[in-house]
Amino acid sequence: MILTSTWSLRCGRNLRIRLPTECPRYKWDHIIFTPEKLAQYARTIEQKVAPIRTVWGFVDGTIRAIARPTRRQRTCYNGWKQKHCLKYHTIVTPDGLISYLFGLVDGRRNDAFLWKNSNLPTILQHYAHTPDETPLQVYSDPAYSISKFLLSPNQGAQISPDQKLWNRAMSRLRIVVEWAFKEIITMFGFLDYVKNQKHLLQPIGVQFRVAALLHNAHVCLHHPQIIQYFEILDDVGVDGPAREMMEERLLEPPSLLEYFHH
Repeated sequence: MILTSTWSLRCGRNLRIRLPTECPRYKWDHIIFTPEKLAQYARTIEQKVAPIRTVWGFVDGTIRAIARPTRRQRTCYNGWKQKHCLKYHTIVTPDGLISYLFGLVDGRRNDAFLWKNSNLPTILQHYAHTPDETPLQVYSDPAYSISKFLLSPNQGAQISPDQKLWNRAMSRLRIVVEWAFKEIITMFGFLDYVKNQKHLLQPIGVQFRVAALLHNAHVCLHHPQIIQYFEILDDVGVDGPAREMMEERLLEPPSLLEYFHH
């Protein structure tokens, strides 16, 4: 479903009026992300043949191109992509939701800068663990470092075959972050129209946060690609006690009512 109708644009404008600079839904909510919930995420990822059992989500930054601003051009210019842009930083969980969103940040900044300034290192140190205090991690791309709560691929000129297999297996899982970004742009195509993304003239950061919020609402209603990839939907051919056991293992996003009225 592509949300480009007049209704969706009006809905987005109304939501932007109500959203503050930092959307509370995208701040860390320790009431939602309990140790039990994070452990459930980790079990879901492990069931997808992950080579590690303590990863509960996938973190990455995204670059959104903007029209060349009249001021502060250097701060928004990304030399790697060779364009003016803004960056956002997200954690995507296996229930398909964008569970954490930080940004906007000037396009010249790298992912490590976003990670540090999002305060996630401190947050995860306090909350990213199982009920028995086993540390849990988010998995990233090679631009990030490695810590007790953050993992990235094995790097170096001479990594072993086992390390290559480990990298390949985790790369197949981490792709869900890119799918989440793709789904946002697919539903809200105006975000990809660079000439109309006018930094300092329009609230384009709020537009992206609203799009991410409505993306999560779409996930709650329709269970799109990421949920299907992790095989979280109920198996129609299973019934009885086996079905009850499967429902305990599998993870689904909240209902729309639960998501907006928590």
